[in-house]
Amino acid sequence: MSYFQAIFLAIVQGLTEFLPVSSSGHLVIFQKLFNLTEPPVFFDILVHVGTLGAILVYFREALVKMTKSTLWLIIVGTIPAVIVGLFLQNYLSLIFNSLKLVGFTLLITGLFLFSTKKVKKAKRQFNQLKWPDALWVGFFQSLAILPGISRSGATMVAGMWRQFDQKTAFQFSFFLAIPAILGALALQLPDLIVSPCDHLEQGLLGMVIAGGVGYLALKMLEKTLVRAKLWLFGFYCLVLGLIVLLI
Repeated sequence: MSYFQAIFLAIVQGLTEFLPVSSSGHLVIFQKLFNLTEPPVFFDILVHVGTLGAILVYFREALVKMTKSTLWLIIVGTIPAVIVGLFLQNYLSLIFNSLKLVGFTLLITGLFLFSTKKVKKAKRQFNQLKWPDALWVGFFQSLAILPGISRSGATMVAGMWRQFDQKTAFQFSFFLAIPAILGALALQLPDLIVSPCDHLEQGLLGMVIAGGVGYLALKMLEKTLVRAKLWLFGFYCLVLGLIVLLI
């Protein structure tokens, strides 16, 4: 792996992991259209550690103040993704090999995002959320197992549909991302055991870049959400989805 590829993949990961445009969908597109080789397991793990670090730093104050009830909601919200992930684990290679599927799911993400243009501002905060709310948002997170469905986009939109206020929808989306990323890292550990831990320099560089870019992406996303402009990302997803389907 070259340093150029490491920097490029780290920037893409940092941006698309948090902005509502689907990191997995972009990975499939880049690999198919530009013949990019799949990054080494060790590099992929370090880059995900970088994005996880961005979440922990960005939400550090809210995480410190987290109550038992909030932790319980996160656990409940994680259950659907675990169930769907176990059900689809034997089909993941097929799913991640379909460029047409990515085009179609990007259109779905675009429609999700456009729906926020019609959603009125709400006032439900964490202390008003119940387990059905967490399960609802968690179901939409489980859809993001499909490449092209944005995890952040689907979960924030799902929260807004349940009348979460913008801050709560934003925070809960990324609180759910913590166990999701940890779970993805855990699934990669068996591959790491049989793979050499090479490309250490590129991996560390990618981790730092992905974390820094991810932190900036979170700031951008929060400002966009507060201004009720989340639907603007829908244009990008719809255009990209149509381009992929027409290729």
